[in-house]
Amino acid sequence: MPIYEPGLEELLARNAARLHFSTDLAPALEHARLLFVAVGTPPTHSGDADLAAVNQVVDAMPGSERHALVMKSTVPCGTGATIQRIFGERGKQGMAYVSCPEFLKEGSAVRDFRSPDRVVVGDSRDWAGDAVVELYAPLNVPLVRTDVASAEMIKLAANAFLATKISFINEIANVCEETGADVIEVARGVGLDDRIGPKFLQAGIGYGGSCFSKDVSALKLLAANSGYHFQLLNAVTEVNELQKRRVVSKLQRHVGDLAGKRIGLLGLAFKPETDDMRGASSLVLAARLQAEGAVVSAYDPIAEDEARKLMPRRCAETW
Repeated sequence: MPIYEPGLEELLARNAARLHFSTDLAPALEHARLLFVAVGTPPTHSGDADLAAVNQVVDAMPGSERHALVMKSTVPCGTGATIQRIFGERGKQGMAYVSCPEFLKEGSAVRDFRSPDRVVVGDSRDWAGDAVVELYAPLNVPLVRTDVASAEMIKLAANAFLATKISFINEIANVCEETGADVIEVARGVGLDDRIGPKFLQAGIGYGGSCFSKDVSALKLLAANSGYHFQLLNAVTEVNELQKRRVVSKLQRHVGDLAGKRIGLLGLAFKPETDDMRGASSLVLAARLQAEGAVVSAYDPIAEDEARKLMPRRCAETW
């Protein structure tokens, strides 16, 4: 496996006889009706989602009435309508389209797939949507069947809300430090309210990874391009960036000048049980600590190889 994900390597080994890999599209078109698109949509310099890989898939699709494109990749609201328009312009209007966003969390992706909170299917109420619903039926979980645009928005809104929840509890933590309250106790008391819940109420140094930052930015730009200024998400992003840098000032308050001090970073990936270093707060911390003259030692039992490529050179040398 090119990535680390608990249980995934064993799952592939157990089902190897049922899996086929190819860089040629023809075998997939011959043997499958539902063509799942799971390509990356990283942020561009402007913050929009880069749909280059999605567009390559769309370009490769045939004009077939027996195939459906099922979009798992996170795309801006309106992408499905654009793809369907392109199909029509190119004489491929027979190709059906379904939005079925994924909600897997790195580090628990296998478990999340088998026991998801919900399955979202956005379609035109045609055979393709029926087929996707039937495919996921054995999971026996809540199903949200809706239109394509709403399905696309559900994914962006869900991630933006979780990011907001993280930034909120970090703001509460900062106020608790000034008032003498214990943020762990505060989060426990707040999280027992079933309207709020305890998940994502763990104060820390802010969220990282590729999804939250990308999706918050994409939703913010989508709103702006539609003529609406999404003020709340601006604050969510600002709080998250400042939170990473507060760690350095807190260290200075407790130990004084950091020049020559050895600081250990334990855990480098953006979250446990993954080797994903995209958007990892450790990268910001290492750079800031070294700028203050500290000697940084870093360790992660899973993400070491990926981290070495990205950590500041002096940090990698003191691994």
